Amino acid sequence: MIDDDLDHLSICKLILTNRGFNVLVLWNTDVLLEVVKDFQPDLIFMDHRMPRRDGIQATRMLKDNESTKDIKVIYFSGVEKAQQYAREAGADGFLPKPFNVDTLLAAIDKYLA
Repeated sequence: MIDDDLDHLSICKLILTNRGFNVLVLWNTDVLLEVVKDFQPDLIFMDHRMPRRDGIQATRMLKDNESTKDIKVIYFSGVEKAQQYAREAGADGFLPKPFNVDTLLAAIDKYLA
């Protein structure tokens, strides 16, 4: 899960960890490619507004890399036009913020099915 909002990351990590998921959080995209290659997640939640490299750039970087291109990326954001940005970035899906636990879990089920 990649988001520059540390409170949001903490809450989501707690919720998902309590449900048995192995969760890694990043609050910026500086070491994204290296971390993702090492961790090999099944699914990535990518926020739009990030310092230095935004969600579009970070998602494109993942999708353009041979070793990370097949990892599902769900763009999640509350900014206007976020769903459009998700398509532009090549994300596999979109989850609007704010969301509740049921919506988060439904997105995970949908993209990991």
